[in-house]
Amino acid sequence: MTSSNTLLKKIIGVKDVVVTDAEIHCDKDGVTRLTIDARPNSWNQNKCPFCGRKRLPGYDRPSQSPRVWRGLDFGGIMVNIKSQTNRIVCPEHGVVTADVPWAYPNSSFTKDFDMTVSWLAKYLPRSTVSEYMRIDWKTVGKCISRSLHDLEPDLSRRLDGLVHIGMDETSYCKGYKYIAVIINHDTNTVVWAADGHRKTVLSKFYEQLTDEQKASIKVVTGDGARWITDCVNEFTPDCVRCVDPFHVVEWAMDTLDELRSERWHKEHILNTIKFGLSNARIEATNNKIKLIIRKAYGFRNIQNMLDMVYLVCSNIRIPLPNRKLRNR
Repeated sequence: MTSSNTLLKKIIGVKDVVVTDAEIHCDKDGVTRLTIDARPNSWNQNKCPFCGRKRLPGYDRPSQSPRVWRGLDFGGIMVNIKSQTNRIVCPEHGVVTADVPWAYPNSSFTKDFDMTVSWLAKYLPRSTVSEYMRIDWKTVGKCISRSLHDLEPDLSRRLDGLVHIGMDETSYCKGYKYIAVIINHDTNTVVWAADGHRKTVLSKFYEQLTDEQKASIKVVTGDGARWITDCVNEFTPDCVRCVDPFHVVEWAMDTLDELRSERWHKEHILNTIKFGLSNARIEATNNKIKLIIRKAYGFRNIQNMLDMVYLVCSNIRIPLPNRKLRNR
């Protein structure tokens, strides 16, 4: 028969822990809670949560009041993990709270909890996730940010090896609030997004690219906005500029501006025909972003929204606890 200690470790969902006690009780609202007293095993004590260095010198004594982390429900029973914490001195990160193997730094939830919330938020309205997981809206956003950072700690790697990219802007709130979005046509993923629009924001994308990354870009698609063309000419003058066929038709219908459009857009139209690339993918991505915003009933925190865009508009697979990731 499986021991209760083994079962409690499985509920926590990680190795390298020692369970010292557990208690089931009902709170004032009649909700049943399971509280597990645990600590990292001796090999993983005084470990830096950022660089992973182990057995670092302590900065102070363990806190008198233990910290509590919320775990995934167990058969409808709310699970809490309780443990004393202390601060340590890391030669790289300074004075930090020692790592616990079941939670991300500065989190009050287990890693499995954060990942599950992120998986649900990818497919369901945030209000539904909030109610089902018994957390507030702001917490959903924080869970997503922590999960994204764990699954893809360096988003700048998406900028490596870009060849065919698309650019556009999409509104996320009334009052002319926009985000600029860059997609990789070859992977159909968002590689960069930022609050704001027009040349000042798009220039930030180019300015963070290395010379090698700029040189790899061969084709840029976008609508007929002059600021996109100006950025392309300034930062990647050797790449080809293509325009969206929708705007080509729109210009053709606008007889008053026919001559001006021909002079400005003729080369870009021919490039679109030659390379067979349009802005269709990024327009589809914009629709996906608008759906993200609608499901969340808007975002008060722009970074939470950008993290959600990076998570949803990518090839990231969010792992669920005790399940094997299926190959696509």
